Amino acid sequence: MSVVAALNRPLARLGTVGVMSLALAGVALIGVLDYVTGYEVSVSEFYLAPVALAAWYKGRLATVIIAALCCTSWYVADTAAGRQPAPEAIAVWNTVVRLVFFVITGVLLDALRTSFNAQRQLARVDGLTGLLVRRAFNDQLRRDLALARRHSDPITLAYIDVDDFKLLNDSRGHAEGDRLLWSIGDTLTRSLRASDAAGRLGGDEFALILPRTDAGGAKQLINRLNATLHEVFTSNDWDVGCSIGVVTLRNTRMYPEAAMTTADALMYDVKHHGKGTVAFRVIEADNAWPEHIRAGYSACQ
Repeated sequence: MSVVAALNRPLARLGTVGVMSLALAGVALIGVLDYVTGYEVSVSEFYLAPVALAAWYKGRLATVIIAALCCTSWYVADTAAGRQPAPEAIAVWNTVVRLVFFVITGVLLDALRTSFNAQRQLARVDGLTGLLVRRAFNDQLRRDLALARRHSDPITLAYIDVDDFKLLNDSRGHAEGDRLLWSIGDTLTRSLRASDAAGRLGGDEFALILPRTDAGGAKQLINRLNATLHEVFTSNDWDVGCSIGVVTLRNTRMYPEAAMTTADALMYDVKHHGKGTVAFRVIEADNAWPEHIRAGYSACQ
């Protein structure tokens, strides 16, 4: 882990009071250093640290406040250290120039942070459906599985495939296919709990993570969701359906990859034995994995 990442984690958890207090402490510390070193030695570059802290974590208003305090500290330290007297207009001019420099630097950092967060969000979220992309979904699944193991909670994973999506795309065009995918993403987002996660794994394949959800709860939620999706398809005259494989894990130490493979395989069983239905499976222990899963993966140690 880089030094920047190591520092960012605790700083990102600080509230407004915490960040501003840290920035103010930085201004005070640099002001003392500025006074001790005298006006002949420049420490102006160090004032950028509290300005950058305020800009990155708390935005433009915090930037202006800290920048103004930095300029005040700079002026007071130089004067107290015995700076040669100069016309008041020059002192004011220098202070204003410093303030403008600090504010511009802070505004640029705030814009960079906004762009960085937007790009990071785009890397995690599918642009069409608003759901998690495969990589972000796998990361979320890894975290949720670890929490389920720690607290001995059940967790359910559902794999959803749209039946006959290619036929719809070919007959009614890609724009209509995109509208269908968007509708699925919107339905999943509105139907799930805040603790759940939904992802588009590629094409017309979707997956759900349902933490703290046992077999009974999963059956109710998935059947209700499947009915809602069917209503959406019917109201838009889309001749499609969904094949869904649902796996509830209890007391297992299954890898995320193995869990995904299990749900995917169950979904394909549904497709082979009749599309448009849902299959449920409960895995109670590691030795209850399907044979083809146990052959490819081992339990976490």
